Amino acid sequence: MKTIRSLIKNLPTLLTALVFAMAVWVFAVTEADPTESRAFSQPLEMDIIGLDPNLMIVNDISHQVDLTIRAPSTILNQLENENNLINVTLDLSSLEAGVHTLTPQVSISLSPAELVRINPSSIFVKLEPVVTDSFPIQIKMIGNPAIGFELQTPELSNETALVSGPQSLVEALDQVVAVVDVENVSEDIQRTVNLNVYDAEGNELEGVSISPSSIQVSIPVNQRGGYRTVVVKIVTSGQIAAGYRLTNIFTLPPTVTIFSSDPDLVESIPGFVETTPINLNGANDDMEIRVSLNLPEGINVVGSQNVTVQIGIDPIESSLSFTNLPIQFEGLDEGLEATVSPENVDVFLSGPLYLLEELDPATITVVIDLADRGPGIYQLAPEVLLDNEEINVDAILPNTLEVTITNSNSGQGAQPAPTPTATTTP
Repeated sequence: MKTIRSLIKNLPTLLTALVFAMAVWVFAVTEADPTESRAFSQPLEMDIIGLDPNLMIVNDISHQVDLTIRAPSTILNQLENENNLINVTLDLSSLEAGVHTLTPQVSISLSPAELVRINPSSIFVKLEPVVTDSFPIQIKMIGNPAIGFELQTPELSNETALVSGPQSLVEALDQVVAVVDVENVSEDIQRTVNLNVYDAEGNELEGVSISPSSIQVSIPVNQRGGYRTVVVKIVTSGQIAAGYRLTNIFTLPPTVTIFSSDPDLVESIPGFVETTPINLNGANDDMEIRVSLNLPEGINVVGSQNVTVQIGIDPIESSLSFTNLPIQFEGLDEGLEATVSPENVDVFLSGPLYLLEELDPATITVVIDLADRGPGIYQLAPEVLLDNEEINVDAILPNTLEVTITNSNSGQGAQPAPTPTATTTP
């Protein structure tokens, strides 16, 4: 009993001490981990939830918000490093079509933490019903077909398209269009064309879906009466230079469209028109010339009356072999002499026939470079030196020779060799 009275008597002192101790603890904790308000350096993504599938948001909404949170610095640091600890949502549950002003909801997984500010603090949302309607597909031609050709009735893989989207956009839709470029076409058109939607003023509408999004378009293209497309036949005269051959000859364009006021005259043409004769006499190089067409009376060509003729002319290639050609040494130091085994080689050449026919065997040099080589036995490859780079060295037999270098006071000696002979292979 006496103890209880003593405890009651000292209770105010005990409570004062407890409060003081708590204050000291709170002060110590606050000093070690101070509470502060901090604006997050990066905006956070806001999730939109609860939207009725039969409704659609038709205005632009920012999906990011800026937050200011009050909490101990250690918690703020963790929240900034782990954004998934903060969840921002805009709940559209139970909302009907119309205009709504909503407040984003913020959930923080760590505590203690308090939301101080959110920007934007309210969001304007306009909801409209999603509707679907069917529209006929219209074809819009851009450009004109080639002269003498006309377009027939287009054929579409689908005649109608379903358009889905906000009610206001679908109601504003005036036409579904497939645009086809027909500029200068002269053949039947087979294309896959995307569909676009436009309002009554011709403005393209966005924010709706089209099914199908593209269709197959077929447009027959026919030639008008009095017009006909024929090939160009090249007429030449004379012969190209000896030792050369014709590699190709063609016209640009390869066909032309002719026309006449008399359709029967056009139909009587045999399917080609000839160029005026091109003189090839003595030609020895590629040619590109403009020539006129030899047209029957009463026949004209759509566009230019001339065509470009390209002619390719190359030398006739042949091969030639020389046997028993002597070997010469280059770069042999003074005081040394060299011998080679075998002492002669056979050389096989190829190139333009006219150059091979003019080739003098005396102009062919076969050498072995012995620069910086001392006495010894070497296995070395010879090299053929020619005055004309258009002639190719196909082979040297043998392609490796044994060279022996020895000391000698007489220096390098000449090497006699038999006279070379030549054999030509066409």
